[in-house]
Amino acid sequence: MHGSLAIKTIRARDPNETNRTSTTLELLFDLVYVIAVSAAASGFYERLGEKDFSGFLTFVVAFFILWNAWTSFTWFASGYDPDDLYYRLSVMLQMFGSLMIAANINQFFEQGLTWIGVAGYAIMRLALCSQWWRVYQQVPGHQKVAWRSIVGLSTLQAVWIVWLFLPSSLQTPALFVFILAELLMPLWARSEQFNNWNPEHLAERYGLLTIIVLGEGIVGVSNSIKYFMVNSESPASVIIVLGLSLVSLVFTLWWLYFIIPFDNILKKERERFDLFLFGYGHFFVFVAIAGLGSALNLVTDAAVANDNSQYAVLPPYAMGILMAMLFTFLLTLTILRATICNKSSRNIVAILLALLIIGLSYIVVMQGVPITYGIWLSILAPMIMIVCFNEDNKQWLANKSDSP
Repeated sequence: MHGSLAIKTIRARDPNETNRTSTTLELLFDLVYVIAVSAAASGFYERLGEKDFSGFLTFVVAFFILWNAWTSFTWFASGYDPDDLYYRLSVMLQMFGSLMIAANINQFFEQGLTWIGVAGYAIMRLALCSQWWRVYQQVPGHQKVAWRSIVGLSTLQAVWIVWLFLPSSLQTPALFVFILAELLMPLWARSEQFNNWNPEHLAERYGLLTIIVLGEGIVGVSNSIKYFMVNSESPASVIIVLGLSLVSLVFTLWWLYFIIPFDNILKKERERFDLFLFGYGHFFVFVAIAGLGSALNLVTDAAVANDNSQYAVLPPYAMGILMAMLFTFLLTLTILRATICNKSSRNIVAILLALLIIGLSYIVVMQGVPITYGIWLSILAPMIMIVCFNEDNKQWLANKSDSP
């Protein structure tokens, strides 16, 4: 329905609906998370520059806060999106709540979770609960998942409001307990009756968020090129070689992720726990990519570092952080692929070869080789995995085509 002001009876979407793509409303919703991801990555970069490694945990928690909100919206939309007036207004409210969450992410590394983030979640959940109430009333056979979702979301939100008033000594341990509850609630609520999500639609939605997170890498490359163009006396050839190496690294990560046919895997290996495996597994992939984007900014700092500075970012340090984030991405993507696709025979070979190349890339920079050449060498790691995964995909798809 395009541009209609009608309110329809909500229905469970057909999980086998063909050509199911993201709507323009979903794309508009995602723009909020461009801001939130950028805020989280920027805060992490600042902590890395100060060599404050506790910032990694803060970054993971901040990313969880924004990812969890996005996930709730995305899975509901895949299963029920009626695209009517009431739903569109509900999404508008969820966007406003998401913007409040994004505003909190900007402050998260200094102040932690504040009232504005909790209020943003409250607005999002109020709007989402209204949609689950429609499902409860109007969709036969989906009353249990709808009721559990309403009770779970309402209870969690009440708990977070109480959290604001806890003594500071209790807030940190309670934070991690409540995060665990956030992860368990959807598994409980959707353990039955929620099987109407569309594999092609979800694969595209997660792919689009991957693009958003990869955008932080593009920003890091742009910042490096801009800095060297304005502030460096390096020759143009050095700037071009460095910039091209960073772009090539981000490009190979994009290539590696999208060479995995997640839509076909979800369609042919559809399981009840794909929310846990596919949905939650992607969290670690997203964190790794965003962290790598933060690390790319360190390359510029390493190139202009002053050895006498307390917080000098030297090439071995920048390369070490960059390689750690790269390996984390490759490892988490490999584990994700292995857990949802049982026929992945080349996973171990691919990740071991990648680890060897990443380790070698770090060693050569430690030995005084310019970081640019270390980055070029590290690009071989995702490239080798692309080759391995491509061959494995052919074998897996052929076996699935031959099976009854």
